[in-house]
This record gives sequence, C-alpha cells and structure tokens, in this order.
Amino acid sequence: MSLFRPSTVGAFRLKHRVVFNPPLLGWSESQLVSYFDELDIDGGLVLAPKALTTATKLTQELVINRVHGQEGVVFAQVSRNLVDIGHGLLDLISAVKNALSIGYDGVELEFDCSSSIKDNSLVTSSSGSAVSAVIMAIQVISSQVAMDRVGIKLQPYGIAKGGYGDFHSHLIQAIRGQFPSLCFFHIVAHQQFDDFEYPSNKSLYPLTVSMTRRENQDNITFISEDAYDHENANTTAFRTSYLVAFGLLSQANPNLVGMLRDKKVLRLAPSTEKRLEDINNTLQTGKEYIVDWTSQQESRIHQAMQDLDKYLTDLNPSLSYEGTDKKVVWRKSCWLASEGIARPFLDSEKDIAAFDGDYDDGLTGLEALRDARVRESAEYLKSVLDSALVTTSKAVGIEAEMLQRCTVRYRVVKYTPHAGSPGGIGLHPDGNLLSALITNGPGLRVYDLDGTVRQPGHTGTIMMGGSTLYRWSQGRYPPTFHDVDISGSEVKVSIVAFFNFPDKVRIPQSLVLSQNQDKGFFHDIRRIKEDDKLPSGELSALWDVIIERHRLVLPPGIMA
Repeated sequence: MSLFRPSTVGAFRLKHRVVFNPPLLGWSESQLVSYFDELDIDGGLVLAPKALTTATKLTQELVINRVHGQEGVVFAQVSRNLVDIGHGLLDLISAVKNALSIGYDGVELEFDCSSSIKDNSLVTSSSGSAVSAVIMAIQVISSQVAMDRVGIKLQPYGIAKGGYGDFHSHLIQAIRGQFPSLCFFHIVAHQQFDDFEYPSNKSLYPLTVSMTRRENQDNITFISEDAYDHENANTTAFRTSYLVAFGLLSQANPNLVGMLRDKKVLRLAPSTEKRLEDINNTLQTGKEYIVDWTSQQESRIHQAMQDLDKYLTDLNPSLSYEGTDKKVVWRKSCWLASEGIARPFLDSEKDIAAFDGDYDDGLTGLEALRDARVRESAEYLKSVLDSALVTTSKAVGIEAEMLQRCTVRYRVVKYTPHAGSPGGIGLHPDGNLLSALITNGPGLRVYDLDGTVRQPGHTGTIMMGGSTLYRWSQGRYPPTFHDVDISGSEVKVSIVAFFNFPDKVRIPQSLVLSQNQDKGFFHDIRRIKEDDKLPSGELSALWDVIIERHRLVLPPGIMA
C-alpha cells in the first residue's frame, strides 16, 4: 500500500498516510506561526505539540486555520501522569474542552505510566491498576467528545527497566474492548534525543496483534513512529496499513510530503548540521567537545548526581587506574552495563560477566540499581549520555547499523583523597571508541597535543575520542589524553559512558580510503588496551608528542 494512498482515520478522510508530529521544543510563537506557514500538509494529519497547545489562543487559531486551509486535520496532544489520575480528571476534561473550543479536530491523549509501573503493572491511590486508570480517564473524556475524534499515544520502549511492551500490549487490548470506535493508536517506538531519534530495534508485532485480534474491531488506525527516513517509511507503508509519523524530520523538513514523493534524502535541522561539523573538527584535534545542557537538564542532572554521590559515599575506596605516569590515586566506584544506546541497564550477574570490566565493581553496580531513586537518576543520566553519544557518533561517520550494534558501559565514580594520596585517575587516553562524561566539579585535565593543559567546565556533557576511534579512523581522530586530580577536601562525582564497537568483529572503515579499506578494522578491546601501554605500541608517536610538549617526567622504563 502506497504512503500516498488516501486513508480514513476515525471521522476523517486523509489524502495520504504521512503524519506530522514535530516536537518544536522551545519555539517562540512567531517561530510556530512561520513553521506552519511553510509546512506543506497536503491533506494530512498534524499532531499539535505542547509548544503549540500552550501558546496563545490567537496563535493556535492561526495554525489551525492554516492546517484546515490545506485540507488537513489537526489533533491537540494532551498528556497527563497516571499517578493519582483521579485527582487530575477535572484538569484533563478542561484541557480537552479547551482544545475543542479553539478548533482542534480531535485530541491525542497520552498517559505517563513510567513513574508508577512496577513489574508491568501500575497501582495508583485512586484505582486498582494502570489499565483501569486509563479506561476511567477515557470513559470520562468520551462524555465530552466522540471517540472517533480521540487518539491514544503510547511509548512502550525505552531506557527504563525492561521497557513496557507487555504492559502496553495488554492496555491496547483493554482499550479496544471498551472503545471500538477510537480514532487511532499512535505508537512511538523510538527514543527521542536532543538531535536525533534513535530506533527501538523492537518488533511492533505484539502490539499490532493486540489491535487486530477482534474481527469486528478493525477500524482503529495504527500510527507507527520509529525514527523513519524516506526509505523505511515507504517500506513500512508498503508492507502494512499503518500511517507513518515523523517527528524531528517533519520539524526540519516543512516540505516533507514533497520530499517523500520524490524520494529525496530528508535534511537535518541546520543547528544539528552545525553541531556535527563542530564535533568533527574538534575531535580531529584530539580535544574534547562539550555538548551543552538546557537549564532544565542542568537542574535535573544536578539532582541525579547528588543521588549517585549519596550511594557512592558508603563504598570503600580503591586504587584508581594509575595511568602511564603511574600516579597513586583513589576513587570509590561501580559500573553499569547496557547492550547499547537507548536500551535498559542489564541487571543480572551473567550479563555483566560478559563485559570488559571489573566484575566486583559490576556487582556493586547491580546493587545500586536495586535502589529505586538511584536507578531513576542513573537512567536519566544515561539518556543524556546516550544522546551525546548518538550525535558524536554521527559526527565521526559511524554508520547507523553499526551504531546500533555498539555496547555501552557506564562507570560511576567518586574521586576522593585517601591514605595521604589524592583522588583521581592517572594520565591516559580511554581505550574505547568514544567516551561521554558528566561530572559535578573541577579536576579533569586535558593534555592537548600542542602542549596546552586545559580544565573543561562541568555544565555540559564532555565528549572524548578514544584510542579505538584513532585506530579505526586510521589516525584522523587522535585520542583525548586526560587525567583527574582531586586533593585536600575536594570531592568529585562523575558518570562516564564508555562506548565501543562489538568485540572480536571486523568493522568497516568508511572514513578513509586506503589500500587496507577492504580488510576493515578488527576490533579486539583487550589487545587495544594492552597495546596502548606499550612503548612501541600504536600510540607511541602520540605519547612522544605529549611527553615532549608537556615536559613530562615519567617513571623509569615508561615509554623508553
């Protein structure tokens, strides 16, 4: 079935199956009006984000009239947390009434279950389960608007423990049984980061089965959103009856429909293109790149780091990595593992045993995840780190398929002086592909190849290239040489994501054309880490530059 075949959705007839779901985060009202003036809707469905539904009534009416002028349909997105949903029903009713009075054609309801789901069930103070809470809310809304003008938005996958796919499958079945004339289910499968949407790599089949199980209930439309580009959007439309939604790409491409018709590559936002260029240029010099945070992110990160600090305080200090300079330094630490970006933390001893990391520290990390507050904070920090890793990976040319195969290990560290020696870590480059670091204080020192020593700030995510990136790129991206020094009464807490290729695998080298191109790069993390320490290893020339230009005096026998 073609992406541009007309489709009936609830009470509406659409000219094509492209759905516009632009996030428009932080946009001013003038920017909103300009965007919708440019947007080529061509009889499609628009899902109005919070940035629009909280704008002035005049701005909303201007946009709605613009959509209707192009024979389009526009639904207002209304989101509410399921905790104590009973006390929020009046507010929900008011939001729905207000949207309809302004002129929206319908409403898309989203109920946040994440903070209350435990073992795929949810208990609130006002009802027995998440399912009954949602059903109750929809029942109340059905008295205000016909069900063929109501959609339900669900986000079943993500970084939080285990995802909620099973729960949402059950929820969809329950809603279908109660409200067979519902307009649509909108399933957002991807993880939305700052610059990119990251696909879930999970099959939506269990959810679609939930929707098609009843033969007499086949009129509810399924809207699928999973970081689509022009190719997989057309593939999805051809293989299924789904409508296909676009988020960030619909924001960056106001002429989305025309570009999809012409099978053109969709553009990134100009700000994203500029950031990719800046990252690429910076990492080519061996320096770190800082991914800035919003004020909202900074506040949440500060609280999350305090939660990690409290957990680490009770751990025993241990010797930190001594580095090439053989420095005696201390830390308290543990680590958490994940199969990849946007995937949950692994939470079994068998899982962590497969990772390249100290096993005891991995067990300590498992213990940390049993604390609900620590887990929630670690998951939030993971989302920030993962976002920076995706952007940086794109900047240095890691292909999308390979990006999804990479693994991530997260070390949580409290650098603290002990036994008369400072806290910190010795001079070294990381042995992995990329490192993403969040820290709450000074102490990190970067040793540039030009002889400069700098101390990056701590109000952004610090990105550094590792020795694996240097090898894979055939020298284009030198690793970032750095150490940490914490003395006196200073304390510093950090969480660093070590991002790496799958181990014992040959990795294509698409960055640099060479006679060895066809052979690729064989990734062996243990060999790389051992070679990093050798006087005659692949990093020896870089170490010679660092030692000479920083006038370092290393212990006898080092880099001889």
